[in-house]
Parts: sequence; structure tokens; C-alpha cells
Amino acid sequence: MKSKRLFWLLAALVFGSLITTGILFSDTHPALFWTMEGIAALSLILFVSLYRRLIKPYHILLNGMELLNEQDFSNRLRLVGNDEANRLIEIFNRMMTELKNERLQVRETNRFLDLLIRASPQGVVILDFDERISEINPAGLILLKINDIETVKGKKIGESDFKLAADLAGLESGDDLIVRIPGQAIYRCVRSSFADRGFDHPFILIEELTRELMRIEKASYERIIRMMSHEVNNSIGAIGATLNVVSDILRQTQDSDWQDVLPAVSASFERCGNLARFTSKLADVVRIPEPVRADLSLNELVRSVNALTRIECRKRNISLSLSLADPDTIIRADGIQLEQVLVNIVKNAYEAIGHDGRIRIVTTADPPSVTVEDNGPGIPEEIRKQLFTPFFTTKPSGQGIGLMFVREVLNNHRMAFSLTSQNGCTRFEISV
Repeated sequence: MKSKRLFWLLAALVFGSLITTGILFSDTHPALFWTMEGIAALSLILFVSLYRRLIKPYHILLNGMELLNEQDFSNRLRLVGNDEANRLIEIFNRMMTELKNERLQVRETNRFLDLLIRASPQGVVILDFDERISEINPAGLILLKINDIETVKGKKIGESDFKLAADLAGLESGDDLIVRIPGQAIYRCVRSSFADRGFDHPFILIEELTRELMRIEKASYERIIRMMSHEVNNSIGAIGATLNVVSDILRQTQDSDWQDVLPAVSASFERCGNLARFTSKLADVVRIPEPVRADLSLNELVRSVNALTRIECRKRNISLSLSLADPDTIIRADGIQLEQVLVNIVKNAYEAIGHDGRIRIVTTADPPSVTVEDNGPGIPEEIRKQLFTPFFTTKPSGQGIGLMFVREVLNNHRMAFSLTSQNGCTRFEISV
């Protein structure tokens, strides 16, 4: 507004000077008086014309700049009586319309992306330019077991302690990593970025592959076990019958040379029986029935497991103790299957300890859970990652089906579980 005041001040000075000069010469030089008055009138017309052509369009455009500075793209500038200024105003108004449309499009796109991210079954962790967590969508909060985003917001991933934090912290741009949490879940973690104000804005996608991979894995080993069982049982039946006949014949012969062969035939017949039982155990893993759920006392279940395993623990000089929740918790589960799961876990614990150790079974009521702890040698990380993999075992005479059974039963019950080993304590926790 300062230029407008200066302009009209200049106009007033010029017009006033001309009028004053004309008045001074009005008595002595009438012709000069009228000349000065005419020049004053022309100057006034000229100043008004200049105001309309220069000052007014300038201030209109200046107001437009203020609108642009305030990012108010809804208003438009009025045309003035100046073709050149009107061309500028039309260009400015068209620019404002395009900016408004682009802003609306960006808002709609951002709104759509926000809804898409929130509805996505994939977890999305968005980082700021300083590698700090700025946002996590609902699926990500569930996958990472984060109850409140405010507990991790503003922190670097490596500074957090949520699930998968250590694996996500090590990702570089473009990395595509499969993370397997023993016995629980399998995740695909991808780190990428998008352009934001000319800089790379990083984000991480987390996809759970557990169900699909376990379905493929189970279908594969079921097919292998069925094929193997068919072939082995057919062969064992024929071989066993033949060995049985040969054994009867050898028992009836009096030739001492043939009598020496009889122990080998008997051992072969027994070996066939062992192989049949082994194949049967594999087939049992495939044929685990759906759980028959009923009301079950968690403490009574643990007491039953204690009764089944304490004799073997006593033989190994292993202390087996119980820490039961008070009050007791009633759960809905298949008691037979869940009991066998806990027996397998305790069996693994005392076999890992060998002799002279401690095993403790703990139950909690809120939330309901049962935990088996032992002070054995622990489980190395490289082995822990492979546990619950079909047929994987570290035992010389193991078959790798015990933890397969545990995983299948707990998954059928929709029970979460975890196996950790640190600071001289191995814990198998089941959320029932």
C-alpha cells in the first residue's frame, strides 16, 4: 500500500503546484492562468489513467501474490481496464486454477494411499529422513506386537525392542529378507523408498508368509510320507513274511551251519518291525485329528504331565517343580493332544540337560499361559532357527517329528508359542 500513497502524494503535489501557480498569475496574466489550469486538469486525468493502468493492476497482482503465499487457491483476481494487465491476470488465474486442481488431486491421492496403507494386510513401517519411525499401519502394529505406536514413534528401529526389530534394523535399501521365527511365523521384509521433496523417504513392508508356506510344506511332506509308507509297508510285509518262513525252517534243521544264520534272520525280522513302527509314527504326524475341545483345568493338565515325566527326571537327578496359577484357569482345548505336547516339551528339556539340572513348569491366569523352563545347555541361534522344520533333529537317534507334532497341534488350537534360550535358561511358552 505504500506505493499507492506515494503515487497519490506525487499526483497531489503536481496538481497542487499547477493550481497554485495558475492562481498566482491569475491577475497579471489571465492567459497563463487558464493554461496552468488546463495543464492541471490534464495532469489529473493522466494520473487517474496511470493509476488504472499501472498502480491498480500492480496492487491486484500483489494481492494475488499474498493469496499464493497463503496457499489460498480458491480466490481469483478481477479483470481491470488494461489489456496487458488483463493478460497477466488471466495467466495468474489459470495458474491458481491448476494449482487448486493439483492440490486437490494430491490430497485425494494421499487420502487414497492412506486408506490403502491402513487397510493393507501387509505391515508398513514408514521412517523419516533421520531413520526414525514416523508411522506404522494397523497391520504392522499387529505383526510386530506393538500395543501403542507412541512407544516406538520417533525412535530408530535399532533402539526399539519390538518383534523383528533386530532383523528390520539391519535392512538396507532394496533388501528383500525372509525371517523365520522358530515355530511361530515366517515373514518377508522388504525395504524400499519413495521420493519426497527430492529426497528418498524410506519405508519397510512386512508380509506374513506363515500359513501359505506351512500349507505348501505340509502338503509336500504329507505326499512324501504317504508315498514312502506305501512302498515301505508293501516291502516290509513281503520281507517279514519271507523271514518268518525262513526262521521256521532254520529252527527245524539240524545243520549247525544254518543254525548260526538264525540270529541274523531274527535281527532282520526285528529290524523290519522297527522300520514299520517308524513309518507309522511319520504317518501319525500327517493324520493328527482336529482337536476335540472341552473345558480343561490348566493346573490339572500340568499336574498330569508332572506325573508322567517325574520318574524319568528322578532317574536323571533332575528337579521337576511346578508353579501353578492361583486361581486356576479353565481353557477350551483337546486335553489328550495338549498333554502330549507338554510331555514332548518336558522330554526335550530333560534329554537336553542329561543329568543334574532343573525343570520348572509355570502357569499363569491373566493371560492364560503355560511355560516350561530348564537350565540346560541352551540352544545355539543357528539351531534354534531350524527347529520345528520337518524332520530336523540334533539327536543322533532322533527322527525330527516331535516338534513337528508340537507345532501342528498348537497351530490347530490357534495357540501362539515361543521358544527362547538365553542367560542359561531355555523357555518354551504357550499362550493358551
